[in-house]
Amino acid sequence: MKSLEIITLIYKSTDYLDLIVSEFKKDYCKVDGWDIRYKIIANDPTIEVINHLPSTGIDYIIYNDPKPNDYYLNRVYRAWNYGGFNSPCENFCFVNSDMIFSENWLTNLLKHHDGNNIPCSRLVESGKLGTAPDRHGVIYNLGTNPKNIDYDIWYKLSNTIKEDRIERSGLLMPSLFSTSLFKESGGFPEGNIYSDGKAGSMVGDVVLPGDVYYFSKLEKEYNMKHVTVFDSLVYHIQEGEKDE
Repeated sequence: MKSLEIITLIYKSTDYLDLIVSEFKKDYCKVDGWDIRYKIIANDPTIEVINHLPSTGIDYIIYNDPKPNDYYLNRVYRAWNYGGFNSPCENFCFVNSDMIFSENWLTNLLKHHDGNNIPCSRLVESGKLGTAPDRHGVIYNLGTNPKNIDYDIWYKLSNTIKEDRIERSGLLMPSLFSTSLFKESGGFPEGNIYSDGKAGSMVGDVVLPGDVYYFSKLEKEYNMKHVTVFDSLVYHIQEGEKDE
């Protein structure tokens, strides 16, 4: 049986931790013929998160960054890499802790996980940070924190707008990867790319986000296409823990 691990990060919010655990436990995160597992990477977590993790019933790792005083985004990229490099499964899917899934989102994403594509879900976003319509994002405010999500409207909306097609480019998470390819390619750079051409250096301006750099690398060096899957719909609260 093929295996896949869904991986998320958490660091300070027990509300967002409970939210993503609740999503993991829904049937929407199960796929016939696949061994689906779940992993929480607690990234330099607060004591409140550490104490709450055992009650979730989900596998977790407490990750302590080797450079705890580094810029937070550099530490985030290292935590994602840690999760991907150490996944016990043949494949994995990165998701954010402020995401709500729709029916068959993972089943439909996996249809396009063929070694030639980097399949990503289509996001419906709250609008806190706008969205990127040129990258297939949609704004529809269904709630701005774990306690005010309108699930009924979300499920109706997602079934209404889903389409059985893919388009090039898109937003970058949820995203599916082969574990072996992720390791071979070196994973994400350790931060955004700055004016000096280095990742995470904080020298000058950001010239390219680290995740965009990595997707471009896969396209150039591995001839893979970044695609958005229009019937894999995910609601994104935006900012999540950062906004709490």
